[in-house]
Order: sequence, then C-alpha cells, then structure tokens
Amino acid sequence: MDRLAPTLLAVPVEGPVDNATYDTAVKNHVLKLSKLINDNDGAIIVHGNHFLELLDPSVHSLAYLAVLHTLFVPKVATSVPHDILLEKLTLFLLTFDPLQCRYAGRHLHDIFLVAGSGNQLPPSAAVEALAIAMLRLDPTGSMLTTAHVFLARLAYSTNTIKPALQVIDKTIVFFPGMGNSLESKYLCDISLPPPAYISSHSGLTGLLKSPLVMEYDLLCGMMYCSRREWAKAYAAFERIVAYPTREGGISKIMVEAYKKWVLVGLLLKGKLVDTPSYTGASAVKFYGSLAKAYTSLAVLFVADDAQELKAEVHKNAAVWADDGNGGLVREVLAAYQKWRVLGLEQIYSKVSLSEIRQQTTSAETGTHLPNDADVEGLLQNMIISGMLSGVVEKNDDGTKFLTFLSPSTHLSEEDVARQLAGSAVRLKQLQPLFKATRERLGTSKEYIKHVIKEEKRIEKTEPDPTLAFDAQVDDEDLMGGVIATG
Repeated sequence: MDRLAPTLLAVPVEGPVDNATYDTAVKNHVLKLSKLINDNDGAIIVHGNHFLELLDPSVHSLAYLAVLHTLFVPKVATSVPHDILLEKLTLFLLTFDPLQCRYAGRHLHDIFLVAGSGNQLPPSAAVEALAIAMLRLDPTGSMLTTAHVFLARLAYSTNTIKPALQVIDKTIVFFPGMGNSLESKYLCDISLPPPAYISSHSGLTGLLKSPLVMEYDLLCGMMYCSRREWAKAYAAFERIVAYPTREGGISKIMVEAYKKWVLVGLLLKGKLVDTPSYTGASAVKFYGSLAKAYTSLAVLFVADDAQELKAEVHKNAAVWADDGNGGLVREVLAAYQKWRVLGLEQIYSKVSLSEIRQQTTSAETGTHLPNDADVEGLLQNMIISGMLSGVVEKNDDGTKFLTFLSPSTHLSEEDVARQLAGSAVRLKQLQPLFKATRERLGTSKEYIKHVIKEEKRIEKTEPDPTLAFDAQVDDEDLMGGVIATG
C-alpha cells in the first residue's frame, strides 16, 4: 500500500500554469494512474477505504476518481463499508476539480451513471449530487449528455424534481455528435464551449440518438406539469412535436407528446394552437388522426358550452386514463372557467363578482358557481398563480368587483431596474454560446451554400433585411443528417 500512495497523492499541477504545461502534466499523471490501477486493482480494492481517506477529491481528483471507479465498476466492492463508500461518492460529486476530470472522461461518466442509476444513493441525495456534479463539469448546462437522461429518469420516477431543476431549467444548445463540432488542442482551456470537451470521444457523454433526446424532453415536460409550470412544459413537448424524422415517419413518443402538448396548450394559451411552421406535414397528418379525442376536446374548450365539454371528458375517460393524461384533463376542466373570466377583459375594465358568476360556468360541475364567495376564491387563486392581473375591490355599498390591470401596473422603478439587470446578465451568459454556435455554423456546408446563394441574389436585387436562412437550408438537418418530415 505504501508504494501506491506516492502516485495517488501526487498533485499533477501546482500553481497557475499555461495550458500547454497543464495539459502535459495532467496527461502524464493520467498515464501513471492508469498503469498503477491496472497493475494493482486488487490492492486498490482491499485498501480503497484508506486511500479515500488520504485523498482530497478537490485536489487529487483524478486519483480519487480512479479509486472510486475501481470500487464501483464493474461491481460494488465489499471491502469498504457501503455507507462510507456512498459518503465518499457524494463528496467527490460535490467537490471534484472539473478541469482535471476532463482528462478522465469515461471514468467520470461511469461515476455519473452510478449516481444516476438510483441503485446506490437515496433518490434525493442522488439527484442533488448528480445535478451539482453535472453543472461543475458544464456550468452553462447547455450540452445535452447521457447523464441528463439518467437524471431526468430518476427525478421523475422518484418524484424528486426540485433538485433536478437546476439542470433541466438550462437551455440545451449543443448535442453529442453534432456536425461541425468544435475541437481544441487543450482540454484544460477554460474558455472552451461545452462541445469542445464534452463528447463521446472524450468519454464525458455517450451518443444520444433521437429516442433518448425526445425521452429527455418528455420527462422534463412531465416534471414541469407536476409543478404546474405550463410554459416550460409546453416548450418541452413542442420540441418533440416538431422533431425532425426520417422519410415522413413518426414515433410513439411524438404522438404521446402531442397529446400532452394540446392539453398544456389549453392551460397556457386557452386554445389549440397550430403546430410550429417547421413541423413536418406528414407528422401533422398523423397527429390529426391519432389524437382526435384531444383535438375534439380543444374545440369544445373554446366553445361556450361547459356541459358539453364536461360530457366529452366523461365520454373519453378511458382514453385519458390509458394515455396517462387524466390529471391534465382535470386541470383543463378546472381552467375552463378561468379562461372565460379572462375573456371578460375584452368587454369590461371592471366587473362585479355577481356578473362574473352569471356569465361564466364551471366545466367541472356544468353549472354556475353557487355564490359570489366562490367566485372571489376563484379570482384570488388566479391572481396568486399569476394567471390574472387584477384586484378584487369593494364599493361603498358593499358590492365586490374585479378590476383588470395591465401586467406592468404594479411594477415599481426598482422592479423595472431589476428586470433590466437580469436581462443584461442573461445576455452576457449567452455570449460564449453564441460565439461557439456562430463558429460551428460558419463551417457548415449548408450555411456556406446559403451565403453564396445570398451573395448572388444581392447582386441582382436589393438586399433583403429579413433573410430567412432556415427556410433555405437543404432537407438535411444540421445536427445529424436527419430530414424533416413531409
């Protein structure tokens, strides 16, 4: 054991150094660790607990990772008490040096999957630790990886959603296997965009085929639904609905997402919205034929007949249950009257509660609310949730009425300043992602063809300030050779 300690305890780099020096030192350290582990894996397993006690995961990240990997993969070692082993695993996920671990991508990826499997740590601890670890590796959260899928599966299946939000709330910009992905000479360059160091080649992610990408969005959408975050759920489902496929095909998960997208759209927008313009024509036809019950429900939702809507929901109860959408349909029923209330703003600036009770009907019961107190409760619920911008007031004679307000009515100067500052921060965070995307796009053959075509067009006509590159791209998709449906 004593002869192994010096290599394990060696610090690959001390003090600030340039990228070339850091890269060479860490690569040499990885080679030494690899030989040590391969030649002495038995000793590592026997004395693993002692080594983990000696090592600091924030300083000796590569050595700590090597020992952990040996103790967990391919099977969990019994030489270390299980509770201690899990404690060390959690400590590593929370404190590892992300620059060092870029050089041991496959091992780090394996440890991420150990945490995300749900077979070791309790779900709450696993989701929290894995989410933090993923953002240590990629603080932007803009690169989709296989760890994202494991995290989403575990968070949704165990209803441990809140700690996963720090990851799933991030906007995905890059995907494994994207064409024209950027590469760098030095993995340790802190200015690198995520796709330059997170790839199947570096081992920090596996390849993600279309079904896994869509599964991730579906899980995200369902998690947002459980939190009633309809806008985020709608966006997640819409990404699946409009997903490009080969030869006009469509998958089961796309149909499932479409059904949820229709229901969430009713909750968010109060009506059925057309699918995005870039959705394949064949997919739209399939949706129409395979989700008739949902489109019929959407048509009735905008009609002024609560009893008929209620009857339609009851008639297709088995459909909603089989699709796992019973909860969303109940939300739609409850939202029907709320959207009727919002519609009154087109007629009134102020309206009495008794008038609201007479002009709106609950789709849950098919009748008017029993009294004004129930109407007030409905309105207060809408105001608290942010659905309604208004205030309930009382006249001198005791009559209560709703005053509709514009969304900005209650914003103070401090609120406006805070919003502007937040926008500035978000724009600054987007700059490196924009730079990486622009560089990748600049090497795309489709974009180059587009530029040449535009230059020729401009020579003949006046420049068009509203150039639509997306509309002129060949059918081959930029991200992986798939063609749009239709």
